[in-house]
Amino acid sequence: MMWWRMAVVASRLAWPHLLAPQHSPLLRWRMETYGAVDEQGRLLHADDITPSRFFRFLLIHHAALRRFLRWAALL
Repeated sequence: MMWWRMAVVASRLAWPHLLAPQHSPLLRWRMETYGAVDEQGRLLHADDITPSRFFRFLLIHHAALRRFLRWAALL
């Protein structure tokens, strides 16, 4: 049942960009504050996060994102 709550939290964060979460200003801003970096190691501004950088970030930080969703689902 926990996975269902985690999916609800993820969908609420991506809303209204549910089908294209890489376009969500909230998610891009959160990536910026988390410390998303480009290929040279420079911090990215939320406006500089492209769809490929978004999905690369998800692949690299999937464990931390899963822990966050699990924590948020418990609230």
